[in-house]
Amino acid sequence: MTQIWTSNRTFHIPVLKDQIVQFLNIRPSGIYLDGTLGLAGHAAEIISILSKKGAFVGFDRDEEAIKRCKTSLPASSKCHLVHASYDQFPQFLESINIKGVDGILLDLGISSMQLDSPERGFSYRMDGPLDMRFNRKNSITAKDILNTKDDTYLTEIFRKYGEERNAKKIAKKIVNIRMTFPLTTTSDLKNIIQSVIGDSFLTKTLSRIFQALRIVVNDELTILKNFLNIFADYLNNKGRITIISYHSLEDRLVKQKFKELEKGCVCPPDIPICQCGIKPSLKVLTKRPIVPSEEEVRRNRRARAAKLRVAEKI
Repeated sequence: MTQIWTSNRTFHIPVLKDQIVQFLNIRPSGIYLDGTLGLAGHAAEIISILSKKGAFVGFDRDEEAIKRCKTSLPASSKCHLVHASYDQFPQFLESINIKGVDGILLDLGISSMQLDSPERGFSYRMDGPLDMRFNRKNSITAKDILNTKDDTYLTEIFRKYGEERNAKKIAKKIVNIRMTFPLTTTSDLKNIIQSVIGDSFLTKTLSRIFQALRIVVNDELTILKNFLNIFADYLNNKGRITIISYHSLEDRLVKQKFKELEKGCVCPPDIPICQCGIKPSLKVLTKRPIVPSEEEVRRNRRARAAKLRVAEKI
């Protein structure tokens, strides 16, 4: 959900906007769900196509994002903005008597509003508290993890969620340093990583470690898995699901679930006739992920890692 944000004005640069609108195949009278509102760049495009008979439901875990969307999106009884995790959408749909939707969008990236706010602690480029929470009402922060977990745990999350080869060295250095003083700021963490890695490949290592912490703080992959296990039950016939991911862990989960739902049957391959009775429920429309053009990446460098996958309910 990459967007450029300043304190005075917001400029929406939704990633792969034209492709999202095209693949969602938006019907003016349809019902559409955006699980990751951000600054409403994609949402505004979807809503602009809907008629009075259509409906839009948007979710975000970040309360600040919801507040901004309420001022930027048109007020309407058909436009619902919800401060909640996107995997909780079934409960809200039930509360407003919606049984199914005609399209779903997830843009799993972090917004520039979050990255460029030092007090949120998401970026190593600015000094700020080690926070990293999407929902600031949650209790666990990056500071808590870095100052309480042992080096085995830290090594595991740096490897698993950051795919960082120097995970063990960085984890041990963190544990050693915090015996002298607690880590409280992004600069504290950045300096430790730099002392281990040096200047070569520093930016990539910082990105991986900060990504790993953010994923753990916000339980991102668990929420994505929860969503992937239920979304197909709420897509209407011919309804479409569009998901933009930004790192291999997310993309792999999406790819595997789409493939599983397209295949249907889970019987062992040596059984000639299906015994499980599970039918295919999706048709994958993107055998390979859609990526931004060179021109889009030039305009918005934070879009360079984006991968879009799309499927249709059958």
